[in-house]
Amino acid sequence: MFGLPMEIITMLMSTVGGAVMRMWGQTSADKADQWKMVLEAGRENESARQSARAFQNPNANWIRRFLVVSFMAMAGFILLAPLFGQTTTVPVEVTSGFKFLFLDFSNTVTEYIELNGVVTPEWLGHAILAVVGMYFGSSIVKNR
Repeated sequence: MFGLPMEIITMLMSTVGGAVMRMWGQTSADKADQWKMVLEAGRENESARQSARAFQNPNANWIRRFLVVSFMAMAGFILLAPLFGQTTTVPVEVTSGFKFLFLDFSNTVTEYIELNGVVTPEWLGHAILAVVGMYFGSSIVKNR
């Protein structure tokens, strides 16, 4: 065959076969190592979950409830104060003067204006969403 002796052809075929078998075995070993890493990551994840569950003690729950009640009381006071005749004071920045090229002849002063009626502060929506998110997040971890 191709003018090569049978011994050389046998050696070439066994060399190619050995290389293919070695790559195939290495692929299997790589897959086994990959599964070991996946299992180890799963164990680490479960360990993190267990430590998070261990953190769910009565003191942590009491502190969380205290913070939620405090934030809601602050928001309630701000929203309900006008109903009891209290005025709401709001800071407003007033700028006077002018700017010309790189020269700045402006002056910014913070003035406080009293408002009557219900005033919704900008941070209230964020505070309510943070409280709702905290409860949903803790319920997701608790159920798993």
